[in-house]
Amino acid sequence: MADPGDVIARNDERLARLSAGEAAQRVRARRRQRTTEKFGKRVKRATLTALLIIVSLITWGLISGGIGTTVLILAILFGSMAVMAAAISVGDPPEPRNLTDAPAAALPAVTERWLDRRRRELPRLAAPQVDAISAKLATLEGQLAQVGPADPVAQDLSRLLGRHLPELVERYTRIPADQRARTIDSDGRTLETTLIEGLKVVEAELGRASDELASADRDALRVQGKFLESRYQGDALPPA
Repeated sequence: MADPGDVIARNDERLARLSAGEAAQRVRARRRQRTTEKFGKRVKRATLTALLIIVSLITWGLISGGIGTTVLILAILFGSMAVMAAAISVGDPPEPRNLTDAPAAALPAVTERWLDRRRRELPRLAAPQVDAISAKLATLEGQLAQVGPADPVAQDLSRLLGRHLPELVERYTRIPADQRARTIDSDGRTLETTLIEGLKVVEAELGRASDELASADRDALRVQGKFLESRYQGDALPPA
């Protein structure tokens, strides 16, 4: 007969793998969405530039009585360059010099983009935690937009995302790569393990903050549901 403890441990491990896979899918979906949005902006700006050039040529032709071959060639040449420049000019929004400079409501999105840029500098074993953090940041982005910067949870998150998480990553990446596998504790933990455990703490704290921000809405929904039940089900007429 299987040991109940082993069964529970295997189930927990299976749930952890499923959760990590879902987080990775959500992160990839958001990355594709950002890429699609950027491509759409480039196409829109290039199209508007091309239309402006065409309208300008038509106007010039009507005023001057015709468009010469030289003018047409120059217009096509410089017009193509202008369209390309308009498309290339669309980039990512400007990032603050330090994450602490970002407003609380924008901090999750800024942190997610910052973490995505630093992903290649982190060990592969940290990828599930990075994905999980990014997924929770996506959830917190909408939640923090509904609270003020003076909210205690928002202030805690500002310290966590603006200072503590960057310090953890920066201190790891400053260590030479050939020294990161060394053990630093008597229990045999390596620098990579210490980083991963730190990311797990950040992930757990983000989940706790999200639950706390949603607690008021959960309580309000529960009260509203009980009110509707007592108001309408309690006053319902008995069947004839």
